[in-house]
Amino acid sequence: MICKNDDSLQSLFLKTTHMYFGRAYDALREMDVHPRQVPMLHLLGKKEGLSQREISQEMKIKPPTVAVSIKRMEKSGLIIRRTDEKDQRMSRIYLSPKGRELTENVQKMVEDSENAIFRGFSESEICLMKRFFKQMIENLEQTK
Repeated sequence: MICKNDDSLQSLFLKTTHMYFGRAYDALREMDVHPRQVPMLHLLGKKEGLSQREISQEMKIKPPTVAVSIKRMEKSGLIIRRTDEKDQRMSRIYLSPKGRELTENVQKMVEDSENAIFRGFSESEICLMKRFFKQMIENLEQTK
């Protein structure tokens, strides 16, 4: 190993991700949103009016899981279900004003977290780190 200290890369990586996600979960809890709802909120913020099947395909999760999430999010007022104008048998999912506001707050929280974690890093160091992470992901994908 190149560095001469007791911290392995794995332990540092795990500690960093544990701390990062722990803080994110705490912030999400304060916003009264479940962490598993965030990806769907993000998707609907980019592409409103998707059907449940389209959400399932985009997120690569099973349709029953999407159905349960939609029911919960609709009950909490984060999304609105509307009948498709062309096909009355199909529903389309939209963010409610509350869901839109929450999505904006979550995005700000993510930006604030990213700014905090990379405080003191130069732009070139951040670019280099992104390249390292992409290489690690590629390495892991090749070992499947």
